[in-house]
Amino acid sequence: MTRVSELTGEPYDTRLAAYCLVESEGKFLLTLWDMRHRDSKFMPRWSLPGGGIELGESLEEGAAREVFEETGYHVKDLVLLDAATGVIPAAKRYADTPHAMQTVAVVYRAHIAGGAIRHEVGGSTSQAAWFSREEIGQLPRIERVDKMLRLI
Repeated sequence: MTRVSELTGEPYDTRLAAYCLVESEGKFLLTLWDMRHRDSKFMPRWSLPGGGIELGESLEEGAAREVFEETGYHVKDLVLLDAATGVIPAAKRYADTPHAMQTVAVVYRAHIAGGAIRHEVGGSTSQAAWFSREEIGQLPRIERVDKMLRLI
């Protein structure tokens, strides 16, 4: 949704997204955010499974749907862990728009309810895998991963 900021007068878009921190047997489920299909110079980084909320979808429904789409797992028992905002300048967006984007990211802690690991095809992630805290420390990752691990 494009709006005009009352603070700066600049047009901007808004994106609401939800993610899940999923732990099982001492390992955490991560997805590889991979935009090389749009930018050959993009450096893939590990992230929490999740993504944009669809119109009319609750945060919990969207988070669970995104985890399934990106990993093949169904999740349950979602508990709010964090909510944060950020700004992505227009020049750093992977969209053909001259507007910056205000992001709202909600993160839940969740448990596996079924399914089997698989990789997303045709989306913004290319792999799904389980990692220990020690292994995560060696991965290229987005800051949200570290922030969530500090909260638990």
